[in-house]
Amino acid sequence: MNKKFVLGSLLILALSVVGCDNQPAGGKSSSAQPSSQDPDEITGGTYNFDDDELETVQEIHTANQLKYLNLSKQYYQITKSDLDSCDAYGNKNVSTPEKTTLNWEYEAPDGYELKNYSLVFSQYEDLSDPYVVQGTKETTISFYNSFLGTNYFKIVANFTTGQKQSSEVKTFKVTEQAPRNLYVGNMPNFRDMGGRTTYAGGKIKQGLIYRGSGSKFDNGTPSNDEAKRILTEQFGIKTEINVADKDDNNVNLSGVNLKNCYMDYGAVPYSNLARNSVKIRQVMDVLADENNYPLFYHCRIGTDRTGITGIMINGLLGVPFNEALQDYGFSNFAPIDNQRYPGKTPDTNGDDIRKYIDEILALPGETFQEQVYLALRMIGVSAEKLDKIIDFMTIGEKAQIPETFKVGEGDGLTSDGTKSTSSDYKAPATYYALASGKKASFKATTTAGKKDVIVYMGYTGSVDQNTSTKLSASITLKIDGVEQTISNTKNLWTAGFGQTRSKDRYGYMFNILGNYELTAGEHTVEISSKNGTFNVGSITIADHAA
Repeated sequence: MNKKFVLGSLLILALSVVGCDNQPAGGKSSSAQPSSQDPDEITGGTYNFDDDELETVQEIHTANQLKYLNLSKQYYQITKSDLDSCDAYGNKNVSTPEKTTLNWEYEAPDGYELKNYSLVFSQYEDLSDPYVVQGTKETTISFYNSFLGTNYFKIVANFTTGQKQSSEVKTFKVTEQAPRNLYVGNMPNFRDMGGRTTYAGGKIKQGLIYRGSGSKFDNGTPSNDEAKRILTEQFGIKTEINVADKDDNNVNLSGVNLKNCYMDYGAVPYSNLARNSVKIRQVMDVLADENNYPLFYHCRIGTDRTGITGIMINGLLGVPFNEALQDYGFSNFAPIDNQRYPGKTPDTNGDDIRKYIDEILALPGETFQEQVYLALRMIGVSAEKLDKIIDFMTIGEKAQIPETFKVGEGDGLTSDGTKSTSSDYKAPATYYALASGKKASFKATTTAGKKDVIVYMGYTGSVDQNTSTKLSASITLKIDGVEQTISNTKNLWTAGFGQTRSKDRYGYMFNILGNYELTAGEHTVEISSKNGTFNVGSITIADHAA
């Protein structure tokens, strides 16, 4: 469904106003006055705008931000020196955008004394869901948080009598280059997830999903009143999603629904995705409900747990892989304790994101969107919810996810193991504990050809980096009753298993057991444990990725 999402009327507070020395370029177009049912709206004055100036595309990114956004290499391959060259050191807040500036000329009708001007702007031509910026008596206003692309606006002259006169609706232009990084009071590292073009040619809607930092992002300073006003009164936030590990990071906005989806993170043992699948699934549940928008999600500094969440959202919506990684790296313009980039040696403040990205990239799929879609299906998010999120958040063309992903999960599996349901950090919603000799199976009808067999599972035994036991020596795979050779040669640690930073949680991961030539028709895939207990959440048969 392609429809404009009506968020309702908002009472908007001022962002900021800065006087400019330059005078309006002047006089090229005279705006007619709008008819209005507002009894305070008067006629008789004259507004003039410089149309050439309004057509000039304004830049909201700083010079260093632009340098980063225009790097000539893949963002999966960026290094510390690349970030250093952009002054993106991860230790100070240089994530704030540049302001947008508007100028005009105005002649008030006789007998009216000007009090001040205000600006009303929106991404919609009818000025619905507007932002309002209060100005002074100067015929110029500079402000933050304009939308990417075309913005619609009117200037309002406010008189000492309480009456006003509005200009006609005009447009100004802003760069279309994402991200739409934002000013949110004293809270750094905020940006809109919208504005990007999907690989299928559609656009992600702006003003609905925001990512950012939490309160006390620096472990001390809480979000100030200005930040809270911008979030509630300007962005119209309805839902706050906290993916940090404690409620100290909640912004606690008045009248806003709070969803705590606490995530585990850190250098031990493997990846944010492996140990947070339940929480990612909970985030997707929130996104699948249109009543929760506009929303924003955050952890503490808006980088690691917010990062994996953002990569999954961007991937699901069809943002190309390189741009999803670009968005992740933009956090280095904020005070995030230290730099983050793929391939960075993990430390106590965060993971090397390649540890989970490579697992997603290994999954079958022609695009990153298909790979993320499959990953989310395997951790238990329904196709109905995923399709709903894509449909709601996309303007224009939407990718058609192929029906080649055959996923057996929960009650879709047959097992003689112990069935469990979980709300823990890492486990699938429903899984089967396969002690030695126990099995789980999945039946699916497929086309002919080479197929990947993938299992989403965890292991509850003792595992560390020195574990030599291979996955292939621990489980058995049968297809249609015939035992198959498992070509996956990972040991249990590199297969994604082992204790997490929180010690009482164990990692799960997608493991491709191998690829097998199948005939067209129905096939049964069976997994059994040779030793130890494996928790199996889902089994997938998918067209082999060439």
